Amino acid sequence: MTYAVLALTCVAGPIADASAQNNIRSTVEKWRPADGLYASPGKDFKAQCLEYGDFIIELSRNSVGGNEWGCTIRSVSDTADGTVRLDMTCNDYNLAETLGSRGRKAEDRRFQETMLVRRIDERAISVRKTLDGKFKGPAWRADYCPADAQRLYAENKAQEERKAAEQKSMQHPWRPRPGVYATPGNGFNERCLQSGNTVVDLDQRSIASGTDKCGVTSIRDNLDNIQVFVACNTPPSPETVILKRIDDKTLHLQKSLNREFKDDGGPLAYCPEAAQRIYGATSNQGK
Repeated sequence: MTYAVLALTCVAGPIADASAQNNIRSTVEKWRPADGLYASPGKDFKAQCLEYGDFIIELSRNSVGGNEWGCTIRSVSDTADGTVRLDMTCNDYNLAETLGSRGRKAEDRRFQETMLVRRIDERAISVRKTLDGKFKGPAWRADYCPADAQRLYAENKAQEERKAAEQKSMQHPWRPRPGVYATPGNGFNERCLQSGNTVVDLDQRSIASGTDKCGVTSIRDNLDNIQVFVACNTPPSPETVILKRIDDKTLHLQKSLNREFKDDGGPLAYCPEAAQRIYGATSNQGK
């Protein structure tokens, strides 16, 4: 019995060691090119980087792009020689112009392309990309741009995204769904049916909570909230209500008192249909 146990131990030892090594290898992350600007090395390298380089890799955003071309990454895979393969859907204005319209505008053409990226060293990669689905040239080297160029690009991109978000917000401003709201949590449905709950109805230029009745005088759209200027009760007292979207059925409401915000407000959830019907009937009676 002793020899059998020893034999099993000797066999199990190498198996366990091999299994542990395989687990360690499987947990090592596969190489991926760093997000950021890349440019061809040479005397104009730094200047080119400050002009956003030759192209930009952003795997975190499933994006690769360059001058008048950009691609959405559909899949990322690894080849046997350690190369990362990117399968992409691209728009390429210059390529589309070269190939002709084919009944579509150049900016509307889409191409199924592949990019092969191989690590050369910590800052350099080898790149080869198809044009109209075919490899037509050799791979070329691209070096990761210096930190100052990366920082400038990141700052400018963040500013552009903020401006785009602001423009979108102004073109399609959020408005809360008109109706009855109550504080979410235990007893939510019961609170919705009680008097004194909150009504937000910007269509009817009204915000009310309990005995606090406010008429909307104007609305200001901000990037992440709307400011509703109101006149409350009798005689009218000017106040401000800040509404912020949490999700499709929930908002955050903060209201001033004597023109000062004395607390942070809190969330309100849109009440079930039964409460909305009662509000609708009451609202119609008041007309």
